[in-house]
Amino acid sequence: MQIALPRTHDAGKIQEQLNQRGQISQDQLANSLQKQVELQRTQVQENDESAKLLLKKEQSNHQSKDQRRNKEEQTEEENPDHPYKGKNIDFFG
Repeated sequence: MQIALPRTHDAGKIQEQLNQRGQISQDQLANSLQKQVELQRTQVQENDESAKLLLKKEQSNHQSKDQRRNKEEQTEEENPDHPYKGKNIDFFG
């Protein structure tokens, strides 16, 4: 009986350590999951920001193309080509 008492005390300590290991592993998993979720949140925001930048670039390209077309149309309106009138004037003197 005297040998059994120290063994039960040791068994109690071992059982407590096993219970704590489970809790520690759960805490570590929760922390890693929280870090992963936070990382995904920031990645989504970064992707949104890059998508906004891409959209702005596309809009600016579209606007510059529109400006070029407008300039071409203005030059055509200023110097329209007439189908039967010539461009040169001949003076005979």
